[in-house]
Amino acid sequence: MKVGISYNLFDGEELLESSIKSIRDNVEYISVVYQTISNFGNDCNEDLVSLLQSLKEEGLIDELYDYKPNLKAGGHFNEITKRNIGLFLSERNNCTHHMAMDSDEFYTSIQFINMKNEMKEGSYDSSACQMTTYYKEPIYRLEPKEDYYVSLLFKIKPGRRYEINCPFPVLVDPTRRMEFGKFKVFEREDIEMHHMSYVRKDIRTKLTNSSASPNFKNIDRLVNYYNSWEYPKQGLMGGAPDKFYDIVKEEKIGGNKLKKNLIN
Repeated sequence: MKVGISYNLFDGEELLESSIKSIRDNVEYISVVYQTISNFGNDCNEDLVSLLQSLKEEGLIDELYDYKPNLKAGGHFNEITKRNIGLFLSERNNCTHHMAMDSDEFYTSIQFINMKNEMKEGSYDSSACQMTTYYKEPIYRLEPKEDYYVSLLFKIKPGRRYEINCPFPVLVDPTRRMEFGKFKVFEREDIEMHHMSYVRKDIRTKLTNSSASPNFKNIDRLVNYYNSWEYPKQGLMGGAPDKFYDIVKEEKIGGNKLKKNLIN
């Protein structure tokens, strides 16, 4: 098994190095398909490209791809195009399996290794797991945990590509679906994705440039609540409609060390 990972990136780059380090020892190839202009025509942070080049020089990234978005086509079109570019890069580098990631996604090493082993031993074509989402800092998680899933490894096969809203056994991002074949759904105790969705230096940039931004009816409200939030208040997540969640404090996935890596 040779695993390729491709990150889809425009913002949230302050999380990228730590995310890569959570998987780097357990994969053979990592690409980053990035944009300097968002799907809505906004410029990236001025130090994005220099950061990516630095991470490549350090060996954390194997390949960079500068993607130019089609601003008329919409967020989902550009996202799935970037996912397929990442898949192509893994395929070109002779990977047998591929996985799409964003910079705010983390896995523990032990669970990731066990996931790979089970995929190989069971000869599965695709897989998915559930996630735990964090708010403001990586020690505060939403309660209850979401029922949503994220797709994991796909076996690379000729002609297999990400397809928007492709039928899939569990509910995952519409831009992360392929023909699923022999499918494995992992339980939380086997592997779960730690999603730093609302751990950002600038939450407004995330909300404004997200493909889900049409669902956010009052971004100012979300930003102001986030910036003034303190534990143990409920967390407010944007959506259709916006929703409050209870917050649980826990430090199981790195605690203060992870907090320092992500925030500073």
